[in-house]
Amino acid sequence: MGDSSLREDKEKLRLFVLFDLADRSYFSRLISHMSPLLSSFVRLTSPEDFKAVVPLRAERWLSSHIESADVLVLLVSPDLLASHVYEVTISRALERARQGKMVLIPILIRPTVLEGTPLADRQMLPRRGRALSQCVDEEQDLLEIVREIRAISEEHWQRRSLPQSLSAPISEGRSRGLAGSGQLRRHYRLDEVFKRAGLPTVTFVPPSNFERLKLALVEPGRGVVIEGPSGIGKTTAVQKAIRQLGKWEIGQEQQQTITLLSARMPADRERLASLPDWHQGVVIIDDFHRLEPGLRQELIDYLKLLADTQPEDRKLVIIGIPGTGQSFISSIAFDTATRFDHFKMGRASDKEILQLIKQGEQALNVTFECKDEIIRLVDGSFVLTQFLCYYLCAYYKAIQTQLSHVVIRSGLTEAIQDLMGTLEMKFGLAIRQFAAAGGPYDQTGLYLLEVLSQNREGVLWLSLLQRAEPGRAHDVERFLSQCWPQLVAAHPELTFHLFCDPSVGVLLAEDPTLIFYLRHCRFDLLAREIGKRPAPSRQQVFICYAHEDRKWLKQLRRFLAPIEQKGLFDLWDDTLISAGSRWKEKLEDAIARAGVAIVLVSAKLLASDFVMTNQLPKLLERARLAGTLIIPIIVSPCLFEESELQHFEPANDPQKPLALLPKPAQEQALTNIARRITAAVTARSE
Repeated sequence: MGDSSLREDKEKLRLFVLFDLADRSYFSRLISHMSPLLSSFVRLTSPEDFKAVVPLRAERWLSSHIESADVLVLLVSPDLLASHVYEVTISRALERARQGKMVLIPILIRPTVLEGTPLADRQMLPRRGRALSQCVDEEQDLLEIVREIRAISEEHWQRRSLPQSLSAPISEGRSRGLAGSGQLRRHYRLDEVFKRAGLPTVTFVPPSNFERLKLALVEPGRGVVIEGPSGIGKTTAVQKAIRQLGKWEIGQEQQQTITLLSARMPADRERLASLPDWHQGVVIIDDFHRLEPGLRQELIDYLKLLADTQPEDRKLVIIGIPGTGQSFISSIAFDTATRFDHFKMGRASDKEILQLIKQGEQALNVTFECKDEIIRLVDGSFVLTQFLCYYLCAYYKAIQTQLSHVVIRSGLTEAIQDLMGTLEMKFGLAIRQFAAAGGPYDQTGLYLLEVLSQNREGVLWLSLLQRAEPGRAHDVERFLSQCWPQLVAAHPELTFHLFCDPSVGVLLAEDPTLIFYLRHCRFDLLAREIGKRPAPSRQQVFICYAHEDRKWLKQLRRFLAPIEQKGLFDLWDDTLISAGSRWKEKLEDAIARAGVAIVLVSAKLLASDFVMTNQLPKLLERARLAGTLIIPIIVSPCLFEESELQHFEPANDPQKPLALLPKPAQEQALTNIARRITAAVTARSE
């Protein structure tokens, strides 16, 4: 009986709870909820055993438990992080967790500053992000924590209990029942599931109009126009539709051929120039926007002819960027326009991106805990989703369908770094060449890249940009007419990544991974690397404010808008930071480039740790070293005279804050402030 109990005890998981004795009450409550778990397959040890350990042997005792633990639960609090126990164990614990030898489960017991600690990027329990001591219903949160510990422990126990022989790659015959459904699951390699190039198979997500697209491809004679941003799967959708329909079904009885031509390929462009002479069957033109304007017009006229005659033996399918379809529709007579099918494909929805991820999870038997973060980063791009999921799996060594389920809890930072390393090799040289155009004092190339990085579609209509930014209209026009032709002549490979058509005024990043690369670029570092010197053509005005004072930001912008529209200066605040950007770097770059800083002063701003310890010291340093002009505006009652801002003349009377003025007086004060700011900026520019 004793031997049996001992054997059963050895087969249990070793769960080690690490906590500071100041948190003993939380440990006791956690253990009371865990009692069913402890009696089944978990054997518990904890620092409570310290009382039986000689102090000189305590460090060795701790290390031995960390080495033997299957599950380590950390009760995180300021006392734990300050303790010697934590100091001597955390490095080895994290290393064993990274190696997959142990599961690390941190529980935030009391509010704790985690920035700068090894636990900063770990998922904490409870998942709501609040410490257990701050929860409204601690008992309910403890129950949820115990459920998560049980689920994670069971998964680890099952993995450990599998025979050693099953650690080899899974075959179809041996994978039965391992997916949790009892059904046979196919074995995949990582590159077969999350594909970085080529046509996706396992992770293909059909667009909402996919069935209508298949019907349009089957119907003889009718032309098909498909437009949408790059990286959303336009060409993939057409190829998938053809595969699902089958060539016979598309060609019908005539067994028509299907020819895919790309405007990127010189040989294909030559064939397209004589398309009416040889056209038989289905011809698909990809990247239509890349054709020369004359050839584009000839093909538009040919499409009109096909729409008029509706031949049974010829069909034309055209794929291009947004605007392609509209250019056709506007140039074709009303009755003819109804004789071809027009498909607009937008960026994938969050639901579609999630579907792609889940299909990959099922194929590889993994779960990504960071799905929400992936969806935010990829911004509707199937291609980027494939890349990030690939690198996350690779980081966790999930390079094929897993024998037992693997939870991918972190690694997103590393995945982004791996992706950026790959993209640097692909785009780095081309981006530096584009940014360097025009010489050391011409910032236009850098400016266009930065604006392009903020465009979700990867398309920059330069005519619209010139109207929105009249102060840059001349620079943009010169870049189009002079710099771009010189760039293409000197570096023809640049056109593989960036497409620019001066005739229609468009700059296009056709690869969504290029937009991702640009969003994660440090343009200030890039400028220094290529030898650009800070010579902004217009005055940039930085607005510093507390987020609670956003209404005053909007008010000030409204009164400054007529002057900004004249091109006298650029206003910048943190609402201009695009999703997915490195916001801290964007903020620092804006402060460094600003010649004038407006500070909306209130008690909320003076109490803001971030403003007072990050933004304001940088602005004061720029004022001291670079002469940045600081203009305080008192928006509500506060101790302005006690702050470091007292040394700068405010734009309004500190004794008459804007918030205390009646509406008409407020508007008059804002008008006067706008005039003072304009005068200061104009004088500074001169």
